[in-house]
Amino acid sequence: MKKNKSLLLLLILIASLLLVAQSVYSDEGKAEAVTLNVMGEEITYEKIPEKVVVVGYENVENMALLGLEDKVVGFTPCMYLPEHVYPELLKKMDNLKVLPEVVRGVPGMETVLAEGADMVYGQSYHFAEASSTKVATLKDLLQNNIYPYATVGSYGDSPDLDVVYKELENLGKIFRVEERAAQEIEKLKSKQESVEEKLKGFEPKTAFVFDFQDKTGIMTPGGTGFQNNLLKRAGLKNVFDNFQSDFDVATHEQILLANPEYIVFIEYFTAGEADEKIEYIESIPELQGVEAIKNKNYIILTGIEYFPSLHNFDAIEKMAREAHKDIFEK
Repeated sequence: MKKNKSLLLLLILIASLLLVAQSVYSDEGKAEAVTLNVMGEEITYEKIPEKVVVVGYENVENMALLGLEDKVVGFTPCMYLPEHVYPELLKKMDNLKVLPEVVRGVPGMETVLAEGADMVYGQSYHFAEASSTKVATLKDLLQNNIYPYATVGSYGDSPDLDVVYKELENLGKIFRVEERAAQEIEKLKSKQESVEEKLKGFEPKTAFVFDFQDKTGIMTPGGTGFQNNLLKRAGLKNVFDNFQSDFDVATHEQILLANPEYIVFIEYFTAGEADEKIEYIESIPELQGVEAIKNKNYIILTGIEYFPSLHNFDAIEKMAREAHKDIFEK
């Protein structure tokens, strides 16, 4: 009788364990839906995307940082170079497919469909109806059962470094790797705090950003965009923060009157691009009296450091070290 009772209890225990295991397996296989606001639209990610088309090295880096490179079915570099990417993250991209481009660095909807993608991850202008560098609109993607996701820092008002944290947080939610995302966010916050702590109590230096040459002057950040805030974090004051726009053209006369102490040159598509910009600005006779040019106080940033990305935290340190040598050399 005792043997029968023991056997019965053992069978009940085994059955209970099997039920628990089945429940856990079921919960893992059926992740809870996640809803995010993307460019003003509520997008619900019902399941974890498995075949993601990514536009831009900066976004592939985010995926690789969170250990999600296996979810990337293909990518395009967009406006950055492989040498701009962190080597340890570039290594994770070795086996990823580089997709054909319709316009510079951007794949078309035909490619997205051919790859069987269930998500496209890019900048807001890659989904904007009127954009010349559009992959597809949010509506077109959703109609084809493809989730769109636009980087937080590519739209909205006066974005700051917090958009990079938000980006990783959102990806953590979409791919259900929240814990990994939280760990990486803490590392980046530590970098930011280290630079800002050193700059406490010191006056900012004035800076002008040479983005690209325009027919009427030089394109530069105004006071309402991400780049203006990036300069602030590095202990620099944008001489054109009075421009009420993300970007605007500064004339030669305006640059002369602003008389910046430093000039930040941006290098996008080609190595040596910054050197060409330096040569150009030094050739303008009316700018020879500008303090930054007289003293050759130049800082070079790559495009990936200049727009929202993991590189922003090294960029603020790079700029701060150049502009505030006395503080960082102590």
